[in-house]
Amino acid sequence: MGTSFFHGWLRLLSSIFLCLLLSGCWDRIELNQLGITSATAIDWNGKDWTVSYQIVIPQTISSQSMGGNAGQQAPVIVFSTSGDSIRGAIQKSSLEMPRALFFAHNRIVVIGAEAAKHGISQLMDIYLRNAESRETVNIFVTSGEGRRILEQVSPIEKLPGAAVRNMIHNEEKNGSNFNQVMVHNVMMGMTSDSSFTLIPEVIISGTGIRPDSSIAELKKTTSANKLKLGRLGIFKQDKIVGWFTSDEGYGINWIRDTINKTVLYIGCSKGSKDFKSAIRITKATSKLTPILTSDGHWVMKVEVNASGVLIENGCNDDLSKREGVKATEDIANEKVKNLMIKAFQSAIEKNADVFGFADAIHRKYPKVWKKMKNDWEQQFPTLELEPSVQIHIERIGMSSKPFKQLLHDHE
Repeated sequence: MGTSFFHGWLRLLSSIFLCLLLSGCWDRIELNQLGITSATAIDWNGKDWTVSYQIVIPQTISSQSMGGNAGQQAPVIVFSTSGDSIRGAIQKSSLEMPRALFFAHNRIVVIGAEAAKHGISQLMDIYLRNAESRETVNIFVTSGEGRRILEQVSPIEKLPGAAVRNMIHNEEKNGSNFNQVMVHNVMMGMTSDSSFTLIPEVIISGTGIRPDSSIAELKKTTSANKLKLGRLGIFKQDKIVGWFTSDEGYGINWIRDTINKTVLYIGCSKGSKDFKSAIRITKATSKLTPILTSDGHWVMKVEVNASGVLIENGCNDDLSKREGVKATEDIANEKVKNLMIKAFQSAIEKNADVFGFADAIHRKYPKVWKKMKNDWEQQFPTLELEPSVQIHIERIGMSSKPFKQLLHDHE
């Protein structure tokens, strides 16, 4: 009896002691005390920074998912604050926001045109110093005010910020004209030997003068405006210096080995712009090799190897024979080669090493690079590109002839 009583007291004292060791939640922040930010925009007016926030309204999201009346309120609200510094502008949000801003779920940052010209090094500095700011957030640039992008509603996604993030993710995975650019990619590009970074542009495309910011727009089957990917902003270190078209960006990605899955449209002869066939590229690799010739000239050799399947055929080549398939492959090879040459020529005109040629030379010829790195801007325009492309069509589908020809043969 005494031993049992003693063991009982011992267990009780042990439990009390363990409870004392447990840390409490004295510094916790409840979810209903946070303003969850799904997207931000950075603008510059020549004197102050303006930071715009796309704040999620949780009760609206939950009512939509539960089948409630979603027409009463938009799923997000957008507001802006200004200050001498970016953090100073964010600090002022407490003057008009009843909740503390929470940036851990921020999906995108849109840089306005004037901020891009002024320089975004201060924005990068913030991401280096704040634990709650994730370096995997997607970066975009726009030709107007960044805030306008946050105000545009999206008919498919509840959160406009998520719509833009998913748009670039889908394009990178299936189109490859654009790639996702995150904060850490921008930092690496700015500090690389070439010091150039490409940031995708997001625009409001349509007939409307102002963004469609009304929730009533989501009840329509069509909209005057929509969010869309536009061009590629060329950043030299932290400032924008020009633009590439999306077609030029496509050629750049073939050179840089950043093609994922894509669809290549081709004509029935080399150089034809009457595209009647399409090849879905399922695998592509590019190998870049810098060559220093005996007379001190630089040649950039780019070897592309890709494979895919024929998903559309409007040409008359007999694909039941190897000669017909090879003729189609040769046309595709020429198309990719021309895309790379045009992108290279555009980069030479802009004197923008967006391919990472400087880094490739540094890796292969470190001693030579040490001597020439200060003159790279003068050296880059003298480079030559030597492209070679090998595309292999693995499957042609159920018919070796275009369907129009099958109809003709049936007559």
